Amino acid sequence: MPTPISHAAVGFAIAAWTQQRPPARRVCLVAAACATLPDIDYFGWPFAHRAITHSLTFALVIAVAVTLLFFRGPPWTEQRGRIAVSLGLALLSHACLDALSTYSYGLEFLAPFSEQRYRFAWTPLGNPSGSLTGQLVQEVFVVLLPALLLGWLAFKVRGRGLPAKAAAT
Repeated sequence: MPTPISHAAVGFAIAAWTQQRPPARRVCLVAAACATLPDIDYFGWPFAHRAITHSLTFALVIAVAVTLLFFRGPPWTEQRGRIAVSLGLALLSHACLDALSTYSYGLEFLAPFSEQRYRFAWTPLGNPSGSLTGQLVQEVFVVLLPALLLGWLAFKVRGRGLPAKAAAT
């Protein structure tokens, strides 16, 4: 089961690669927060865990709302559209990582339109009979380190060839 740190790292990496050059740190940080948001249902949310907050509908609505809230500007531009797509993909990454986990009966990807739960056929994350330490080590190597590497690479590769001032934004 992925931890909030791994979810955030994946969201950060997605935003770093889906933006125009150079990636903006602010968008990456908001995407990292968005990638952890679906687990709000774990803390006394009125819905079941891995239900509506892990759905495609939630990702779409929250991506648009967060874009409008945190990235103000003209009514709707291509740049804001790209930001919304980045945030939506970060939100969806959370559900996809959870669907790779052996811990659950699945996720309600289609909530609120369906209560059917889905899980990917391949579930490499988690071993219910394994130790917590073993599972955390597995997560570090399968999710966290690759996400951190991809995020770092995005800033290295996509920030190249630009003046230092432009790359710092």
